[in-house]
Amino acid sequence: MMHTADRLLMLLAAGQPQPQADLCAALAITPAVLQQALQQLRVQGISLQQIAPEIYQLSEPLELLDKSKIFHALNPLAREQLSHFEIVPSIDSTNAYLLNSTQQAGFSLCLAEYQTAGRGRQGKQWISPYASGLCLSVKYRYPHLNQPLTGLNIALAISTVKALWALGATSTRIKWPNDIWWEGRKLAGLLLETRSMNRSQEVVMGIGMNLNLPADMPAVDQPLVDLSTILGRKISRNLVAAQIINHWVETFLNYPQTGLEAYADDWQAFDLLRGQVVQIHTATEIVTGTAVGIDAAGALLVQVGQRLQRYLYGEVSVRL
Repeated sequence: MMHTADRLLMLLAAGQPQPQADLCAALAITPAVLQQALQQLRVQGISLQQIAPEIYQLSEPLELLDKSKIFHALNPLAREQLSHFEIVPSIDSTNAYLLNSTQQAGFSLCLAEYQTAGRGRQGKQWISPYASGLCLSVKYRYPHLNQPLTGLNIALAISTVKALWALGATSTRIKWPNDIWWEGRKLAGLLLETRSMNRSQEVVMGIGMNLNLPADMPAVDQPLVDLSTILGRKISRNLVAAQIINHWVETFLNYPQTGLEAYADDWQAFDLLRGQVVQIHTATEIVTGTAVGIDAAGALLVQVGQRLQRYLYGEVSVRL
């Protein structure tokens, strides 16, 4: 069941002025409850204007996620493979939701307008105001899979950049292992989580991507950019979601046969760190060296003095 604030946002989404009396009547609530719902939207990052006494309007229209629009923008393969698809107004984490779901056959999708506990790598929080970006997770179960899926996260990051390039964002690059950056600013973060059960592997890949950040975006600990800035225009959130799903489904299905080797040339084209002096922060040390690419397992290769060292885990920063 949708909460009052979610229903209110649907009424306001078109960006037209709405009198308080009309909103209360449409939602069957009192003015006091309406004020509570308006405050909840502000907490979620929705910019509201009170253009006259008791008349409310969004600062700018919002495009809400639409199941029908996304489905019709999927290619035939993705439509055929899709077994479960839902959009929720608010959730703690789309990744956590799918990991805990019992859906088994085919691909399961979950998208959210807002995440209260979005997660990134190294336990970091992903912050995205309501309906300003893309919070998407995909789950797929590999039955009877004996070999490890080493490097799948990198292959899916490459697939994501391919989708972005197809949309016109041809300057986006990958910061190892699977963050998407543009001209020194972060556009998106990806998180892959796996679970083994009964000789099968369940894999959930999630992405948080900035599409149309508000001007009053809360401060975070790194520079951000959104896709509308990169493209110089607003772009449909539903179209972006569909394009990423299309590319991911193909990668999920092909990866056990191709492995990471098939993506070597693409990594060369999309690698943000190659040739850069970087610092690797691990649990036990901080190492400075020059990034020289990845190996067949997706480990980062760093030239440290006369030694070539490999890292499967760690936080990487470019040393300026």
